[in-house]
Parts: sequence; structure tokens; C-alpha cells
Amino acid sequence: MGNTHYSNAFKTVAALLQMVFLIIVIVVFSLMVNLFGRSMFTLSDVGTDSFFDSSYYTNILSNELVDLGNYLQLQGVRERSEKDTIKYKQYKMQFDEENSNLYYWYENSGNIRSNIEIENKYQKKEILDYAKSLGSYLYYDDSRISFEGNIKGKSYYFQRNILRLFQNSGENGGLIVAVDMHLPKDDGIKEAADTYYTYFPWIESGVFLGILSAMCFVLFIIYLTLATGRNDEDEKIRLYRMDYLPMEILLTVFLLYISILFAFCAKLGQRSWDIASSLILAGTLVVISDGVLLTIYLSLVRKIKADIFVSTSLLGWSVRTVKKRMRLQPYKRGTVIRMAFIIAAALFFAGEAFGRGQWWGYAGLLAEIIVAGTYILSQENQRMEILSGITEITNGNMDYKFVESDYTGECRIMAEKINNIGMGLSNAVEENLKSERLKTELITNVSHDIKTPLTSIINYVNLIKMENIQNEKIQNYVDILEKKSMRLKQLTEDLMEVSKISSGNIELEMQTINMVELIYQTGGEFNEIFEEKGLTIITRLPKEPVMIFADGSRLWRVVQNLYNNAAKYALKDTRVYVELKVEEGWAEFSMKDISEQELETAPDDLSERFVRGDESRGTEGSGLGLSIARSLTNLMGGTFEIHLDGDLFTVSIVFPCIGL
Repeated sequence: MGNTHYSNAFKTVAALLQMVFLIIVIVVFSLMVNLFGRSMFTLSDVGTDSFFDSSYYTNILSNELVDLGNYLQLQGVRERSEKDTIKYKQYKMQFDEENSNLYYWYENSGNIRSNIEIENKYQKKEILDYAKSLGSYLYYDDSRISFEGNIKGKSYYFQRNILRLFQNSGENGGLIVAVDMHLPKDDGIKEAADTYYTYFPWIESGVFLGILSAMCFVLFIIYLTLATGRNDEDEKIRLYRMDYLPMEILLTVFLLYISILFAFCAKLGQRSWDIASSLILAGTLVVISDGVLLTIYLSLVRKIKADIFVSTSLLGWSVRTVKKRMRLQPYKRGTVIRMAFIIAAALFFAGEAFGRGQWWGYAGLLAEIIVAGTYILSQENQRMEILSGITEITNGNMDYKFVESDYTGECRIMAEKINNIGMGLSNAVEENLKSERLKTELITNVSHDIKTPLTSIINYVNLIKMENIQNEKIQNYVDILEKKSMRLKQLTEDLMEVSKISSGNIELEMQTINMVELIYQTGGEFNEIFEEKGLTIITRLPKEPVMIFADGSRLWRVVQNLYNNAAKYALKDTRVYVELKVEEGWAEFSMKDISEQELETAPDDLSERFVRGDESRGTEGSGLGLSIARSLTNLMGGTFEIHLDGDLFTVSIVFPCIGL
């Protein structure tokens, strides 16, 4: 029993779960990167729950101070450009008391500007007490160059934005900035606080979930690495079609996908995405990338498990090919040595020519190109001659020989080997012809030797039948003897005819034959035989004559053999269809019957010598009738075909028609 932990169900679940955990890891990572990128979260914020204690608040306030500085500077300018006027109006609306949670009090050279509306707004102490009451405040005293307040994480950039306002200040200059921590008004600070409180609670749980998901992802990848290629039946490694692809192709697909992914991400990075859209996009890319990369990774793992990692590699194939070639015959190693010498010489001449500008380097490189080109053309010409010779041998010219001295190198060795092959084929053909002649002579001699005593047996049987025999047993014996002797006579004649056909020792008397009349005559001879077996002949012949060019006696023998075959092997009490039709100048005679025995022999084999559809050989057939019919038909220029459809046996002969 196999290991059920490697079942397809387990592997499917593991693949899905690793994808889910990877999505969680990437989403958490994307969230953290997004928060860091927006300066909404830094490592110093770990353990901080309040927006006003975070670095994000410090950054937002620093940006507000930049705008405030620009606004205060524009206030001191009497003549403003159109662009500055637009900016001034925007800043005025931004820092208006009714629109902003940020309050400021600014004194420089005795001039005071503020959006704080209290009774004693010109008293610095009263303003400072008011700022402290709002919750988050900052006070800069330019006379003492000191900062006071409860805003955390004031950076150099933060302080520089304030100091820039007091480049030409008097002795009593100062800035008080306060933010109402209740954030009653909808401005940029409140919007930043809402964003912070929306995402910050997810940070701690997200980090924990990300670490846990990363561990689970690694565990499921380990399981898939162990389980891929295995199942719950045995320990055999199961491979897929893609596993037979060369390693280099898989790595190329991997690198191509990574390149496309990075290019796509770089293009997306040029746009500004909100956090939700970034997370959705990251999750989608993870699903696609995980499917592609996991498929490639598991395929490489299966290659390693099945020990085909190197064998399916193009690099491994190249190394094996080189090693195999090096182990071949000495002339192969000589070719490698010559190639190495040619390459080394080419590099040397190229270095002298292009590196040092030596004229003899150019001359040597040109000479080597000419020699190499001549050698390649010579080898190609020799290979074409060898291919032409192979074509001659393939077409039956067994006596074709290569002049081995006309070839060099590998081509000469190929010519020698092909000559040996041609000689071997010629000897094999000669032996085969000799064997066929011996078979033909044996059949002819045996048939002739059998024919003489067989004639005497038949004559004596006829003489015995002329006697008045009263004994019924003896009469039955004589009838059986007559029947068997006639069968032996027919077999002997068939063998003699087969022998003549095989040896080509047969003369045809070609003449114009009326096919319709010949079929009627032959069919009439078999009516009684068919009636005894319960066979009904359905004859479909044209009314007009169908003339063909053939040997009358041989064609009659062909048709007789077909009728005789139907009489012997057709199923009793069935119909036999005899049809002659003319189509496009061809006369086709066909016979169809239902075979009494199940036909398991191929149609082409049924027309071979001694092959019978009755494999039990329970009938009196010799297995030569269809063979003789086919051979005679072919000799007379016709075609002979057999078709089987279950037990439906169809034989047809086709001859070209001639005009009357």
C-alpha cells in the first residue's frame, strides 16, 4: 500500500494553501513598504499608539510648517505676481482659523501675525498658555535660539524650516505653533490622522500574521517538494510532458517571466496608487507569479527525482555528444584535433591581423579561409556523390560500387561501408533468388513425380468402377478413393500452375473477352454446387457486353477460383452477390458472401499461398485458389483486392475496358 500523504488531494490542498500564505506574506510586505514609503511608519513608532506621538505626525507638521513659512513670507510682500497671489490665497484658506487645526503666532521685528483669536493675542505668555491648552505645541524663541514643546521626533529638517523664518529677525522674534488634538476641523492634519488610525492597528497583527504565514509557506513548499511526482500507489516518480523539456528552456521561461514582471512593476510604479489598490494589485500578481514559478520549480524537482535533470539538458546532451564522439574511431579524434588546430590558427592570425595590424596575419587568415572553404566544398561534393550512390542501391542497382580512392576522410570510410552493405545485399538477394528457384524446382519435380502415379491410380479406379461390384463397402471405398485422387490431382495442377507463375514460365494468349458472357458460363457450372449448400446467387450484370483484353483460359480460371472459394467457405443458406459494373473505363467484377468461419486473417494474407480462412483446415481447400487468382490477374494487367467487414468477405478484380 502506498503513502496516502502523497495523494493528489493532499497536493492540491497544499498548493492552494501555500498560495494563500504567500499572498498574505506579500500583502503584509506591500502594506509595510507602502507605509514606510509614505513615511507613515518607522521603526521608532513601534509601541506607539497615538498619531501625535508618531513620526508621521512630525512629517505632516513639518510639511505644514513649510507652507506656513511660505505664507508668512508672502504676507510681507506688497507687490505679488499673479502666481504668488494665487499661492497666497491658497495658503490663507489653508491656515484660516475656521479651516485649520493648526494655530500659529509669529513675531518678527515687532510685527505679529497669527490666526489665534483670543483677547490678549499680543501677549506671548497668554498665547503660549493657549497653545499648551490645545495639546500639541511648539515654541521657538529666536532671542535664545531655543525650542520648547511636546512634539516628538523633531528632525533637523523640521527645525530648519522654522529657522528659515528668522533670517532677518529682531531681538524678540519667535514662533508658536499649536495643533488642536481634538482635530475638530477637516484639514490635512485630520486627514492624515484618519489614515493613520485606519492602517496602524493592522501593523502589529499584520507583522505577526506575515511571519506566521511565511513559516507556513515554507512548510508547504517543503511538502510539495517531497510529494511532487509521487502518488498513493507506489514510489515510482510520475512525470508530465513538460518535465521532458530541456532545463534551459524552463530557465529561459523563468528569466523571461521575471523580466516581464519587473518591467511591468516598474511601469506600474510610475503611477500613484492608493493603499487598497496596491494590495489588490500585489495579490493578483502573486497568484499569477506563484502559479508560473511553482510549476517550473516542481518540474525541476521531478527532473532531479527521476534522474533526468542532466539527460534532458541541452548542455548535458552537448557534453555527452562530445564525449561519445571522442570515444569513436581514431579518425573521429583526428577530426577533432584538426578542428582544434584550425580554430587555434584562425584565432592566432585574427589576433595578429586585427590586434597588431600585421599584413601576414591578414594573408594567413585569408589563406586559412580558402583552404577551409575548399575542404568543406570537397567534403560536401563527396557526400552528395555518396547520397546519389545510396539512391542507386535503394532503387535496386545492387551492383553499384563506389571508387574508394576518389574519397577522403570520413567519406572514404562511408564509401567502404556502403560497398560492403551493397555486396551483402547483393549476396542476400542472390541467395533468396536461389532459394526461390530451388522451391520452384522442388514443386515442379514433386508435382511431376506425383502426377504419373496419380494418373495410374485414377485410371485403375475407373477400371474398378467398370466392374460390377456387388459389395457396398467396396463400392464406398472406391468412391472415396476416386474423390481423394481427384482432389490430389487438383492440388497437383494448382502446384504446377503456382510453379509456372513464380518462375515466369507461363505464356499468355491475350485476346478480347466478353466479361459478361464468361461470368454467365462460369456461374452456370456452379449452380448445382451452390444449390446443394443452400447458397442463393444474386447476379447483377450489365445487359450490354463488357469487353476486356485478357487470356480467356486464365481469366476463366480466375473467375472459377472465386466461385469455388465461395462454394467452399460461404455460410450455408445465405446469399452470394455477384456483380459486374463499369465505371470510368474500368470493369470491376466482385463477389460478396458471408464467411462460415470467423475471419481473423488480414485481407492481404488471404491471397498468399497456402493461407486459408478456415484455420482448422476442416474444408477441402488447398489455400492456393486465391493466390493463383491474384497472380494471374496481375499478370494479365488487372488488379485483385480483398476486403473484410466482420464476416462479410468481398473479392474484386478490375480490368480496363476496351471498345468494341
